[in-house]
Amino acid sequence: MEYQFANSAAKHNVSRVEVIKIIESKPGTKIGESREKMDKLAWSGSGNLDQKIEIIAIDFINYQYVIHAMPIEKRGEEKDDYMDRLW
Repeated sequence: MEYQFANSAAKHNVSRVEVIKIIESKPGTKIGESREKMDKLAWSGSGNLDQKIEIIAIDFINYQYVIHAMPIEKRGEEKDDYMDRLW
């Protein structure tokens, strides 16, 4: 799979390597549709130093367009199930 990154995906200093590692480690969860009517998918996983990261990407046919990557701790609280209430 190929990946493209929106400028907004770099806003929280999560590296592209970390993002790709998390995306490729498990299937994403559908959280809606983009304005182009493509699936919007979300992942959460461990980045460097075991930091929990949330990722959102639009699933275009030939590539994933990553629009968001942020440490979950920036939300102010941690839960046992990191997907709970993130999106």
